Amino acid sequence: MLDAIDVAQKEIIEVTADISAAMAAIDKNKERNTVVVVSGDPGFYSMLKTIRNHLPEIALDVIPGVSSMQMLFGRIGEEWQGVALASVHGRSLEELDTVIERHKRSCILTDNVHSAPAIARYLADKGITGRVVAGANLSYDDERIVDTTLAELAKLEGFESSVLYIEIDS
Repeated sequence: MLDAIDVAQKEIIEVTADISAAMAAIDKNKERNTVVVVSGDPGFYSMLKTIRNHLPEIALDVIPGVSSMQMLFGRIGEEWQGVALASVHGRSLEELDTVIERHKRSCILTDNVHSAPAIARYLADKGITGRVVAGANLSYDDERIVDTTLAELAKLEGFESSVLYIEIDS
């Protein structure tokens, strides 16, 4: 992810799943010009809220890139106003139940445990049918997009940490 950033002669602190260590590193360096680079949209289930909650005194300049959701909808030429946005990244699949009950169209961020095919299986097991578009590694050389049905996606491998658009049949 740092390929696009000039990191020469810069101190690099890798942030892992240990969020408290990341907050301590940011706090320790708050008098310096510090850059926190995260994948995805910083304001949608990402580090922005965590930094603001733990270190409210720090002034932030947030510079988002194009989100994976924007990228997927652009790639498939679909509008996305009115689409329910959700994430199962580090969460339970049961959190999708309310989204699916209330919205015919949804877009979901996945993770390595709850991949796009795992979500498709979860929904298909509930008798839900419809169109799905799964996108992985969007904007990279190994970008992968599949436009299919829930039943077919459930049979596929991969699509961990991807974005999944779902249109439920009426």
